[in-house]
Amino acid sequence: MKPSFAMDQEAVDYLNAIVASGKIAESCSLLGEGLSGKVYDFEGYAVKVYKENFCENDDHLMLARLHDHPAFPVLQYKGQNHQFMVADKVSGYTLAEILKSGEKLNEHTFRQIERHVEDCYREGIIPHDLHLNNIMIDHDKNVKIVDTGRFFYSDDKGVFKDKIETDLEMLKYHLGLFGFFSSSRRKYRRHRKHSYSSRSYSSRSYSSSRRRHRRRRKYHSYSSS
Repeated sequence: MKPSFAMDQEAVDYLNAIVASGKIAESCSLLGEGLSGKVYDFEGYAVKVYKENFCENDDHLMLARLHDHPAFPVLQYKGQNHQFMVADKVSGYTLAEILKSGEKLNEHTFRQIERHVEDCYREGIIPHDLHLNNIMIDHDKNVKIVDTGRFFYSDDKGVFKDKIETDLEMLKYHLGLFGFFSSSRRKYRRHRKHSYSSRSYSSRSYSSSRRRHRRRRKYHSYSSS
């Protein structure tokens, strides 16, 4: 198993420097962009750089709570002054990309998402703002949730139960698994059991140990001059 990113002080210093200088885009390829910031590929890790003064920059708190859950990337490092965070990079495709390619998704995919949402709910974490662009399928066909930027913790999780269930139904509709006003949807709503039962996290199926070994890169000192 390769060491934690945070243990590589040379890489940490280099990354802090290029983020602070605003020049990370010159060194790293862009993986994606959302309301709160941009995500870059840095040596096989996903680096989320937050927009300046953006209030939703506590993804690391949710990832820390979900550290042992196989559906979420492992938090590797939190940058200085909440400017950025580093997490495992997931190799695969977003649900939006899969649907755009013409490939069909099945009930098994949705059931994985539903189980992960239930796991969050049981821990008091409200998985707000799940959509087709922040849920991925990795190369092992496992569902990965790659953005927890709008997740939050609540001591009164029951207040949000109906909203979570409605969000799941909407997501299922956007996955093309039933028509929004179809009889299948009415049947689904009538007979679905709200389990939210005790369920333990499985062992991480997408650990950093499964990545191929990468040659250690020499980091040169960085100056903004």
